Amino acid sequence: MKKKWAVIGATTSLIVVAAGGGYYAMAGKSGGEKKADAQKKADVPLQLSALDVTKAGPATIAQTLSISGSVEAARQAVVRSRHAGVAMQMNKRAGETVRQGELLARVDSDDLRLRLGEREASVRQAQAALGVADSARAQQRSLADRGFISKSALDSVESNYVAARTVLETAQSQLTMAKTQLSETALLSPINGVIAKRNVEPGERIGTEMQVFHVIDPSSLELAAQIPAERASELRIGQLATFTADSPNAGGKVEAKLVRIVPNAAAGARTIEVRFALPKGTPIPAGAFLSGQLALAQTEVAVAVPRVAVRSDGGGSYVWSVLDGRIARNRVKVIDTDSSSDRVAIASGLGKDATVLILRGSEPREGQTVAMPGTAPVVAPPAAAKDAAPASAPANKS
Repeated sequence: MKKKWAVIGATTSLIVVAAGGGYYAMAGKSGGEKKADAQKKADVPLQLSALDVTKAGPATIAQTLSISGSVEAARQAVVRSRHAGVAMQMNKRAGETVRQGELLARVDSDDLRLRLGEREASVRQAQAALGVADSARAQQRSLADRGFISKSALDSVESNYVAARTVLETAQSQLTMAKTQLSETALLSPINGVIAKRNVEPGERIGTEMQVFHVIDPSSLELAAQIPAERASELRIGQLATFTADSPNAGGKVEAKLVRIVPNAAAGARTIEVRFALPKGTPIPAGAFLSGQLALAQTEVAVAVPRVAVRSDGGGSYVWSVLDGRIARNRVKVIDTDSSSDRVAIASGLGKDATVLILRGSEPREGQTVAMPGTAPVVAPPAAAKDAAPASAPANKS
């Protein structure tokens, strides 16, 4: 009885060992197949198109400075009311053109009209008083000539006449001032331009020194920008900058000329203000925000590549190139980083006439073979036939 169980136990152990060996054989085969598939995938060349490659070579790199700011009118005027009153004859609205000296509005002031009436009455009164003093002076002079009055009496009459004349001159001066003040109720445009803003509606009460109109000259538009003070030495009057409006409907690209440099640096910010004159007739309105590049200088470089070909990681900048039919990673040192040019100057790490990849999207695999443009597409070789699995051992017959 014991011998029978021993035979059965041995048979069971043999089956377990065989099963374990089969498992490890299958596992080893699966790993080999994966390695073979990866090797086959690595051997498939990367087919390149003409848009994927370029040659590194000499180029002219433009040194530029980024500029951004708001558009303002160099010639503008604020029309204020010097006197309180009611807005009348509001002839112009925002957006309408005006000529220099054109009537924009009139301020109706009861106080000024009453003051003018008082000054006119004072003048008439002073004129009457002067007439009386002049008549008395003539009579006294006639009497003095005939010796009927003393010299002191004549001096008194002369003094009264001078006082009456002084009163009249003062009244006339006050009348002139009242007329001037009343004329100031007519608000006139000081320049040719466009009404940018109107702050008062007809019939509305206006306070003293209140801003009523804002007039700008659209032919004198400038871009006001701030740049770092340490870059001021690179600026020259007449340099050109190309700007682009943030809004697509604001006129697109526009070229402007540097016309003014404010020498004083802003406190704290360490920036200086610069002004660029926009061309006359530009569709860009006042108040628009523009950003662009100021051309400073041009440099000839021996090796340059498209900006899109340069990539970066924690180790710095690099480009993908083709060397001996395979993809290679080249660590490079970039000279020009502040430029609007589509090419970047390379100081080291890449030779002239090197074939550079311009791949968009995922990174290529270093060492992978490539098929250059114009060559026939490479077809991957068919997968090798898998080895037949070993026949299973015949089952033990009892």
